[in-house]
Amino acid sequence: MEKEKKLLIACKYSSILLIGLLILFYTGYLQPLTSLKTLFRSAWVLMLVCGGLLFLVFTLVEYYYKKIIDYNLYLKKFHDFQLEALPTLEIENISLKTLNLLIEIFKGKRAVFVVTDNELKQFMKNHEFIIDRSDNKINLKRRDDIYQLRTFYPNLISGEVKTTVEELIKKYNLGAYPTVAIVPFSNESHVISIGIVAFEKPQMDFFEYIKGPVEIFSKQVSSIFESAILHQKITLASITDSLTGLYNKRYFQQRIREEFAKAKRNHFPVSVVVSDLDNFKYYVDKFGHPLTDTLLSQLGSLVRGLLRESDIICRFGGDEFIYLLPFSDSFDAYKVAERIKAEVVSHEFVLDENNKVFITMSFGIASYPEHGDTWEEVVKNADRALFVSKENGRNRITVYRTG
Repeated sequence: MEKEKKLLIACKYSSILLIGLLILFYTGYLQPLTSLKTLFRSAWVLMLVCGGLLFLVFTLVEYYYKKIIDYNLYLKKFHDFQLEALPTLEIENISLKTLNLLIEIFKGKRAVFVVTDNELKQFMKNHEFIIDRSDNKINLKRRDDIYQLRTFYPNLISGEVKTTVEELIKKYNLGAYPTVAIVPFSNESHVISIGIVAFEKPQMDFFEYIKGPVEIFSKQVSSIFESAILHQKITLASITDSLTGLYNKRYFQQRIREEFAKAKRNHFPVSVVVSDLDNFKYYVDKFGHPLTDTLLSQLGSLVRGLLRESDIICRFGGDEFIYLLPFSDSFDAYKVAERIKAEVVSHEFVLDENNKVFITMSFGIASYPEHGDTWEEVVKNADRALFVSKENGRNRITVYRTG
């Protein structure tokens, strides 16, 4: 772009010089044997007018050429953004890349990106992002009453969305800058995320030529978010049990390999707990499969709420659940099993209006490195410990014993 710009400037001034010389020579042709000083006096008005017109034409060409170059540059950045975002479709990564590109487009000093859509939020740990490129030496005083607010798609900024925008501007002191731009990203029905950028006062026509690229970018990001949601749903469906919403056997086998590899590398314990319902066949025979499915679903929700975020619980099949507890030895795992057992025993499961039941569970525990060097060995030993609990009267917790 710099080469073309320099070439355009060179053409502008050389053309003005050339047209001036041509006018001078033509005047000399019409008035032969006239001194150069006299020729210049005769032609200077025409030279000035023609040079001025030529200067104006080249200035307009330069102006629109710069617009075209900037527009193409934005399109290239959007294309690169899409190439980077689509392979992974990680929602938090897309959010950060969107924020980075927004602050670059507006040459912003401080920018915030917040995801407002609940469907997107369920696949994110963090839904609010900020980039601060302001000079910390500058004392930024709040001036919420005098900053200029520019909104793209203003019809989308109303009600709850408008309240969110106002809260974010105050929270991050965005009003300390002369201009604040709001870029909403939406699907067909509602706003799914909002980008807010604070920056210094732009050129007079900045928002006129930036409007097109920003609207293209807004639609592009919204489309990528929709693809990301679909991708996450498909991924989640492939690793979760449709009845309980817990992870399935496939996911468990993938994660236990990863956790054991980390445990061996970093020398920390990992425990496996296996549990199932006592007398499950009795409930199936008495209530039938639909109501026992309800029982399993409620049980899964109850137990999931009793575990740490780092713990993994899976439905292994039927009424069997398996728990993977990183950074936990057999003593820690026993306390977890005790907590689940006590909660389950005291909980009334409502199957329908006429059927309510209390249940018990049995547990088996084995840990790495205490009860095995491989994940297969530890799982097998936890299963053996569960069998001992069943044999000894059910509603028990058994830690595997070697020998």
